Parts: sequence; structure tokens; C-alpha cells
Amino acid sequence: MLPSKTTGSIRTIRIDENLVKLLKKHKIKQNEVKLEKGNLYEDNQFIFSREDGHPQLRKVIETRLKRLFKKAAINKNITQHSFRHTHTSLLIEAGVGVKEN
Repeated sequence: MLPSKTTGSIRTIRIDENLVKLLKKHKIKQNEVKLEKGNLYEDNQFIFSREDGHPQLRKVIETRLKRLFKKAAINKNITQHSFRHTHTSLLIEAGVGVKEN
């Protein structure tokens, strides 16, 4: 596990069983890529990484999001960071304490 920036940034998050299943499936696939790439894979312990183990480029994520929004006929400028803000707002609205989210 990589160290966090500060001790205050260490968080415990709750996730549902569907997400756990998806993450386990993803981990299996990621392990297959690691085996296939061998020494070419630099394991930086990212959950979502490129085929070489390095972090996915932000531009790639932005491009995929735009493509998905276009397919879904959503004409808004939404970034991956927008999801974090929306999630936090919804948690606060649901009465979850700011420290908990």
C-alpha cells in the first residue's frame, strides 16, 4: 500500500457488494496483465492503470467520459472530478458527516 499524503487523508470508505465484485473481477484481469507483461509491468499498486502499470492519463479518462456522455445524449461539461463533488454533496444531503465522506 502506498503511503498517504498526510495521516489526516487516510479514510475508510463503505462500498456495496456489487462494487466489491467488480473490483475483484478487475483485480483478476489486472493480475493476468501483470503475468503477461512480466518485467515490462511496473507495479505501482494503482487500481486503474495502463498496460505497463503506470497511472492512466487524465486525458484518456476525459476522452472516454466525453464519448459516454455523447452516447447518452448528455450535453454537460462533466469531469471525473465532478463525480467526487457530486458524491460528497449527496452524502452531506443524506446526513452523512463531512468527516465520514
